[in-house]
Amino acid sequence: MNVEKLTCFHFRNYETMSFSFVPKCIHFLYGKNAQGKTNLIEAIYFLSHLRSFRTNQMDSMIMHGCNEFCVQAIVESNHRKEELKVIVDHQKKHLFRFQNPVKKYSDFIGIENAILFCPDDLSLFTSSPKNRRRFIDMELMKLSRTYTSTLSSYQKLLKQRNQALKQSNIDKCLVQIYLDQMIEVQSVIIKQRNEFLSSLMNKARELYPFFSNEKEEIGAKYMTFIPIDTDMKSHMKEAYDKVFEKEKRYHQTLIGIHRDDILFELNENPVCEVASQGQKRSFVLALKLGLAQIIYEKSGQYPILLLDDVFSELDDFRKRQLIEKLPRDMQIFITTTERLNINWNREVRFYDIEKGRIKEVLK
Repeated sequence: MNVEKLTCFHFRNYETMSFSFVPKCIHFLYGKNAQGKTNLIEAIYFLSHLRSFRTNQMDSMIMHGCNEFCVQAIVESNHRKEELKVIVDHQKKHLFRFQNPVKKYSDFIGIENAILFCPDDLSLFTSSPKNRRRFIDMELMKLSRTYTSTLSSYQKLLKQRNQALKQSNIDKCLVQIYLDQMIEVQSVIIKQRNEFLSSLMNKARELYPFFSNEKEEIGAKYMTFIPIDTDMKSHMKEAYDKVFEKEKRYHQTLIGIHRDDILFELNENPVCEVASQGQKRSFVLALKLGLAQIIYEKSGQYPILLLDDVFSELDDFRKRQLIEKLPRDMQIFITTTERLNINWNREVRFYDIEKGRIKEVLK
């Protein structure tokens, strides 16, 4: 998968920008801080996820003094062209594919598949369970339309059951109807999340030694409210029976996949307790490259890889190791403030970014 052309209007500090990029190539984006390097890869990421990795406030992405921004791209996917466009005003997102409106987010997310590494990713180990669930859910949503619809069904049922529990006279039959349906969809979601995490960690374990000189073992456990086995539905019924009286007092659903978590481990200890910043960085890089391999095996093509400030704490040896581990058939964008003196063994392009303007430069 490749972004062949990216166009931005009134996005961050890009008033008008349109630029073509080379398929299966590493693109180095040079520039001082606050010039627009990260803004550019944010635009590519936004077309993939319909959200920013930097903010939850869409208005903050609109250029000051403007009413909306537009990000659009021509993307090559499995030897086909895709034309994608998103317009964001102060009210909502407007999605287009080949200039035709797209009504459902789930029909747009993942058409352009991009994976990001940025310094904030190290907080994956210390932030709230919600962020770790989102990490898993976003990737599964791009890989599986079934997962997207199943998760959406659960969220709707959870909202309906909570509303029923808030009534002064609780209708137990109605609450049970919602619960029976929730149990069905949760068994699917738990299985998919657990299998995906297991597959991802198998890939990450193979890659991690390339980023660490130490003999370390990495792992991850999916933490849910029931044992994961062939009798999950029975376990769920028992668990909900035990907490029902408490749920009536609190007027909300107290257990379920909306409270699940992932425990990342280094040498069988929680990463958040024992790992250094360098070990966390190595862990996340292994996760992201492992994810790229899973996507390749499922779709037949690599996603676009976005590496924001990935070199800032790596020595020259680690930088070379990272470059050597990047698949040759993958289009890659790397932001950096420093010129790199490395012998490249693949096609690379260099760009200067200054005040929202991009210019290709010779090596």
